[in-house]
Amino acid sequence: MKKQRLFYLDLVRAMALGCILTVHFNATVTGYFTLPHKLFASTLPLGIYLGDFGSTLFFIVSGASLALTVPENQSPAQFYKKRTRAVYPLFWLAWFVVFSWRFVTRPGSFAGAKTITLVLTFLGLDNFAVAAGWVGMDFACVGEWFLGSILFLYLLFPLLQRALRRNIWLTWGVTLAVCIPIHLLGWDARLVAVHIPEFLFGMTFLIMPKRAQYILPAALLAGAAAARSLDGKITCALASAAVFILLALAAPLLDRPWPRVLGARLAKISYAVFLVHHVLIQDMAAHFDLAALSRRDTAFLYVVYLAAAFAAAEALLWLQKTLRRAFVALRPV
Repeated sequence: MKKQRLFYLDLVRAMALGCILTVHFNATVTGYFTLPHKLFASTLPLGIYLGDFGSTLFFIVSGASLALTVPENQSPAQFYKKRTRAVYPLFWLAWFVVFSWRFVTRPGSFAGAKTITLVLTFLGLDNFAVAAGWVGMDFACVGEWFLGSILFLYLLFPLLQRALRRNIWLTWGVTLAVCIPIHLLGWDARLVAVHIPEFLFGMTFLIMPKRAQYILPAALLAGAAAARSLDGKITCALASAAVFILLALAAPLLDRPWPRVLGARLAKISYAVFLVHHVLIQDMAAHFDLAALSRRDTAFLYVVYLAAAFAAAEALLWLQKTLRRAFVALRPV
C-alpha cells in the first residue's frame, strides 16, 4: 500500500530549496561575497550560513522521507538499487547536457581537469571531492558538494534503520560519540559526520512522541545558542532541527489543497532544480558587471533565474521521461 504523503515534509523541502537557490544566487551576484549584498543576507541569526541551513534541512527531510517510505523488510541491496535509480540517471543526463554545452561554448575550460576525475563525476562525487580538497580543477558541472554527502548517508541508511528499531538511545549515543569528534577534528573535511545525526534526527522524528515535539524546539535553540562559540555547523544542526519541528507543527495551518499540490510538485522537481540551478546563475551573472548591478536589476535577475531554474528542471524531467520511453520501446518483446 502506498504511504500517505506528509505535507510538512514537502513544506520543509520547499524551504530548504528556497534557501539553496537564494544563497547560490547571492554568492554569485556578490562575487562570492566580495561585493555588498543587494537583496539578501547570507547569514541568519546565531551566525548560521543560509547555505548550511538549507542543506541541513535537506539532510533532515531526507532521513524522514526514507524512514517513511522504505519498508523495514527491504534488503540493503534492494534499497541501494532503488536509490541508484533515483539519483544517477537524472544526474548523468544533466551532467551530459551541461558538459556538452560548456565544452562547445568555452573551449579549453576542462583542459586542466585530470581524466581520472571522470570517475568521480560518474559517481556524483566531483563537487564533493573539490570541497574535500581531493582534487582541484575537475569535470564538475552540476549538483553540489552535498550530493556526495547524501550518497554516504544513503550507504548508512539500512544500518541506521535497523539500529533505531532495536535501541533508539544506544543508536543515538553511538552516533554522537563517533560523529562529533570526527567533525570537530576535521577528519571528514566537515562534510559528512555532522550530517549523520541530522539525517538520523529526521528518521527519529517520525516516531517521536507529540509531547517531545512541543518541548524540543526550545531546548534545541538553547543548545544552538550555547554551541555558537564552539562550532558553526553544530549550531546550524541544532537550530535546523528546531525549525524542522516548528514547521511540522505549523504545517496543519497551511495544509490546504493548493499548498499541498504546490508542495508535492516542488518535492517532485526539487532534485532536478538542485542539479541545474547553480550553473544557470553562473552563466547568467557572467553577462553583467556585478559591481555596477543595481538593486532593481538584481531583483529582476533573481526572478528570471528562478523561472529559468524551474523551467530547466521541468525540461530535464521531460527529457528523462522521453528517453526512458524510447529505451523501453527499443527493448525486444
